[in-house]
Amino acid sequence: MGAVVGVAVEAKNQGGDKPRCPCVDPDPDKANINPAKFVGQFGLHVCAFHVGKDDPKLQVESHHYCTVLRDGVLQCVVYDADRGNAKLIGVEYIVSEEIFKTLPAEEKKFWHPHGFEIRAGLLTMTGIQPDCEKKLVKGLLKTWGKVWHTWPDPKTDLPIGPPVLMWSANKEGEVRDELIRARDKRYNIDINEIRKQREKLLNPGSRKDQTQPD
Repeated sequence: MGAVVGVAVEAKNQGGDKPRCPCVDPDPDKANINPAKFVGQFGLHVCAFHVGKDDPKLQVESHHYCTVLRDGVLQCVVYDADRGNAKLIGVEYIVSEEIFKTLPAEEKKFWHPHGFEIRAGLLTMTGIQPDCEKKLVKGLLKTWGKVWHTWPDPKTDLPIGPPVLMWSANKEGEVRDELIRARDKRYNIDINEIRKQREKLLNPGSRKDQTQPD
């Protein structure tokens, strides 16, 4: 996962000090906020869909702003959008396969794999160069994430209820089509094209990249 560290720093430096989406009006009713401005312009912006571990009907488009803690470990703050008065909804920690294997069995139950969502085009990175994205996709393929949403339902005005352990999609059809279509339209991307590109990029003969803990 050392390559991910270097690429994340590279991605951070590509845009210089120019924000992705400038905050031009402090009025909350008119705000166009770039969450990265409030988290130190962390180098890696990842868009993915989180699914409730115990309630798969709970599905949220989640925007991660990640930084490197140390080799093999990333930490991300999670928002429900990348603009427009986005809500801070949770946090995700990402570790390499090597580190995951060292965790106690009871702890592994809190961690989800990223392999399927990457191959399926459910995890995307916007605003970075294609070569940089390819390196990140390969580096993240066998990583594991532990994510808690402290704002379980972003539709509510306040974060109501206890934190919820969220998961990644791990099978076809698990994420609702309307969520995928909305993301694709917003970023002018096509999940089917992403899947084709990643099929060529990643080893098609090793689809079972990770085994989830029981």
